[in-house]
Amino acid sequence: MTKVILLAAGLGTRLRPLTNQVTKCLVPIAGRPLLDYWIEKIIEVGITEALLNTHHLAGQVRDYIEQLDGELQLIEFYEPKLLGSAGTIAANPNFADDADEIIIIYADNFSDVNLAELLNFHRQHPDPITMLLFHAPNPKACGIAELDAQNIITSFVEKPKQPKTDFANAGIYVIDSNTYKEIAAMQVFDLGFDVLPKFVGKMRGWVWDGYHTDVGTYKTYLQSQRDAVELTIDKFNRGRPAIFLDRDGTLIKSVHYLSDPEQVELVAGGGEAIKQLRKAGFACILVTNQSPIGQGIITEADLTEIHKALSAQLAEHGTQLDGFYHCPAVPQVKDRTVVDSYDRKPGPGMLFKAAQEMQIDLTNSWLIGDMISDILAGYHAKCKGLILIETDKDLEDKTSLPVSWHIVPDLTTAVKLIID
Repeated sequence: MTKVILLAAGLGTRLRPLTNQVTKCLVPIAGRPLLDYWIEKIIEVGITEALLNTHHLAGQVRDYIEQLDGELQLIEFYEPKLLGSAGTIAANPNFADDADEIIIIYADNFSDVNLAELLNFHRQHPDPITMLLFHAPNPKACGIAELDAQNIITSFVEKPKQPKTDFANAGIYVIDSNTYKEIAAMQVFDLGFDVLPKFVGKMRGWVWDGYHTDVGTYKTYLQSQRDAVELTIDKFNRGRPAIFLDRDGTLIKSVHYLSDPEQVELVAGGGEAIKQLRKAGFACILVTNQSPIGQGIITEADLTEIHKALSAQLAEHGTQLDGFYHCPAVPQVKDRTVVDSYDRKPGPGMLFKAAQEMQIDLTNSWLIGDMISDILAGYHAKCKGLILIETDKDLEDKTSLPVSWHIVPDLTTAVKLIID
């Protein structure tokens, strides 16, 4: 009998401003809550009961639990005050009463680890704890283990100044039930600092050579979006490629807070550009930030009328758009490179949603826009090509970003570049 504890109660301070709106374990990865990936893995190995600790924005997790289909009994343990990784165990000593082993999972990890193989390894050795290890790109920032020939952990040091290996603690453990109760009785705060050093020589390390990352930092979170496309390539490279288009300043002439359908005007060559792209086999999909809705300047109905006017003008050229996606969120920060809402560009949410709903091949798709936020949305979704249309908008120097893009004077040139 195996149970799971998902440690998910952290504040996610390093992911702000995104985690001002969504709790860390539910931040979207490739259009799905991070917790989804762990629930899927737990169910795959036949586990039927798990405990999940909550704190920040706990109501969101309760809503998530309610929509589960019943294959897994997910029990919330709310912590009014954060107890720490070992503190959660101390507060739930009886969770292991009818179990043989407990898997502890830090739920802010994104991983393709095979839990069945991990459990099989644990059951074949006599020690009470197995620690999942991965090859850390920066060992000085992790808890680092040394192994002997039998995979016994002979030393474990948190953030060593001189790491002796790159075997990093992955934040996933399998613990025999009696040892779980022993840890609970310690009444300490942190597993890494207060518990694991006491089990050196009495626990084994299992090295996972696949993908594993902590999405607790903003940088690793955004990288995980791109990695997720590779890890789930069967989902994101099916179907036809798309051209994701920004609206104002890209497909239609820019009007500040456009609210009147009469103000809609295609850019020069806009209709012919869409016609050529669709003839070449691309789906043409509009992805537009619409904070005026969130600010109450226009309504959803107003936006529908605006897009009807846009469609009518495209129809005059014998063409159309294949999809319309918008995000009404109001920006929390001025920096256009910061993802403060998953769907609002530079967040990739609209692109992932379109990919899932319309069977789009993201890895062969392009994004065309006139702002750095457009470019980054396409980059985070791992689009093949990114094109920035030059406008008179004030774009600060972004040469330090790890992104490359084409710069063109207009949409017609962008289309020629793609088709060529």
